[in-house]
Amino acid sequence: MSARFNASMLLLARQYRGKTQRQLATEAGMSRGYYSRVENGLFPNGPSEKCIRDLARSLSFPIEFFFLEDGITGLPLSIHPMHRKKSTLTGSAIRRTNAELNLRLIHLRRLMQAVDIEPGLTLPAIDVEYGGGPEAIARTVRRTWGMPDGPVRNLTKFCERAGIYVIWCEFPLSLDGVTMRDPHLGSCVFLNRRAPADRMRATLAHELGHIVMHAFPTDEMENEANEFGAELLVPARELSVQVSGNRVTIPLLAGLKAYWRTSMQFLLFRTRTLGLINNNQYVYLWKQFSRNGWRTREPAETEFEHESPSLFENVIRLHKNELRYGPEDLSKLLYLHKHDLYHLYSSYVSISGREHLQLVYPEPASGPF
Repeated sequence: MSARFNASMLLLARQYRGKTQRQLATEAGMSRGYYSRVENGLFPNGPSEKCIRDLARSLSFPIEFFFLEDGITGLPLSIHPMHRKKSTLTGSAIRRTNAELNLRLIHLRRLMQAVDIEPGLTLPAIDVEYGGGPEAIARTVRRTWGMPDGPVRNLTKFCERAGIYVIWCEFPLSLDGVTMRDPHLGSCVFLNRRAPADRMRATLAHELGHIVMHAFPTDEMENEANEFGAELLVPARELSVQVSGNRVTIPLLAGLKAYWRTSMQFLLFRTRTLGLINNNQYVYLWKQFSRNGWRTREPAETEFEHESPSLFENVIRLHKNELRYGPEDLSKLLYLHKHDLYHLYSSYVSISGREHLQLVYPEPASGPF
């Protein structure tokens, strides 16, 4: 821990709590102007001990948190919103989400100090222009990772074996996922745990496209990630063979969904993009989706189980079983009070009062983890 007050951690904590500067200043018993100078790091020797204690109390963070040396990473230009309605994310919601993701990155860095991971798969980095376009790159990834023909049964496992952290969070309902790149950790994909399994897989495929193809943002990156994800999950050649000679109907889409493990909407878009149905057929089927309310949630009988990430779980398991960490120890390691530990990691930490970790998914991932 650094002996120097880090104003960036104060900004992060305030945004995580969803407070304005005025609100926090009032709660901590100081003027807004004074608080603003503290948050902007304008005191060469840092604020007084009393000021730090008052802020820590008001924000419900341990005092030590404000002396961490970490910086704050901004959200990437690409975030994956539900139905692409990025405008439904308010500024305050984006700031709160960014603060939570930065907290999780801080925590993961500390947890990984005790862990060595050797990826079992190579994570390609391929320029879109030189790789033949998004669909060709998706086929390259399939070959590189040894994926068989047909559906990708567990995309999460493939990503984790390539060293990508896939972590579930509770985002605002309008946000499906986001990728954060960290120089110490590599790529971390955060997915909305409240999304249906089919949409979560599509989001992960989309984010993988960004990781593989986009070292820098471009105007076409979203369309390219969509094309990559579509070919990765539902290869054009195989879908064309399945659909050829068949009339595309809701029952057919439901059957294809069970096979490919993607949504019926995804498959409807895919058949249209590939020219397997005409525009009139597409509009007719799309109206049926709207009429039945399936644009937000498809029929329950067509849903399937989520792919559960296991890499992060295994990191927690190591701290529990090998290092004998309980919730109290984790709270100190991650510079959190227990209520935040339980809020952020309730899937892994018991809330029953027992001082040990409660893992939800006991089976370890296959491969080197």
